[in-house]
Amino acid sequence: NALPEKFPAVGHCYRVDFKAFRVDLDFTSETSLTYYNLDANNQRVGHETVTIAVEPIRDGLFLVTWTESDKTTVVHLEDYRQMRIITNITDPKDGLVKFEGTMTEIG
Repeated sequence: NALPEKFPAVGHCYRVDFKAFRVDLDFTSETSLTYYNLDANNQRVGHETVTIAVEPIRDGLFLVTWTESDKTTVVHLEDYRQMRIITNITDPKDGLVKFEGTMTEIG
């Protein structure tokens, strides 16, 4: 089932600065993402490949969701016009946390 609007992230990697933390998001397809956690020097210090669901909201705006191996759930509102992401993360320890950040295409 093709998306009404092509998901622009496929085949690209983005560095996202959420202030509290930074990640690289490598979108290999409309259903697969590898995220990399970055340390203070922007070195990749851990990663996981997850199955994502992508829903177009309006031109350039997408809802992207996934569940991680430790049952953490992530809900992204990804804006490819303004290059911004709002993330809502629910993990077993901290409950719901919310961050907002900017993204830069790096690959």
